Amino acid sequence: MKTSPPVELVVASFDDPIVSRLHAGPPPTGEPGTAAAGRSRAAYPPVATDAGMVFLVARSASGPVGCAGLRRLGDDTAEVERLYVRPEYRGLGISRLLLAGVEDLARRRGFTVARLEAGDLRVAGLYASSGYVRIAPFGRHPARSVCFEKSLLVPVTGGRTTGPRSLPRT
Repeated sequence: MKTSPPVELVVASFDDPIVSRLHAGPPPTGEPGTAAAGRSRAAYPPVATDAGMVFLVARSASGPVGCAGLRRLGDDTAEVERLYVRPEYRGLGISRLLLAGVEDLARRRGFTVARLEAGDLRVAGLYASSGYVRIAPFGRHPARSVCFEKSLLVPVTGGRTTGPRSLPRT
């Protein structure tokens, strides 16, 4: 089994060069474990058009290895987008780390619901095992899209839930 290199998660804006370099790399190869699986590079508009989107970037000593974007959909709902891990780092748990990290970022920004569109059914297992449930397509996603949603409310003892965790804002 491959072992993951130490990575740190950092927040970056949509126009940060580190994000641009990740999305300018080779097109997604359809590898399971990324929302980009099965899509061509043309399926993604240029990152510079995504004002208001924030990214969480996974960095190792050798540089950026993956990212996940977060976009506001409504007062309490955010969309996780562009979950991408460079091919040579896939299978190391970085997609799961990025997904959990972007969920925490959403909570810190006051969101209570996360939604996403799976570009390929091969990634559905990652989302289901991370607490996402399948929903009807939403927003700009076409009717054939496979979409998921997760409550970001934190469970407490006794099965009750509370609001978003109180974490420092970024």
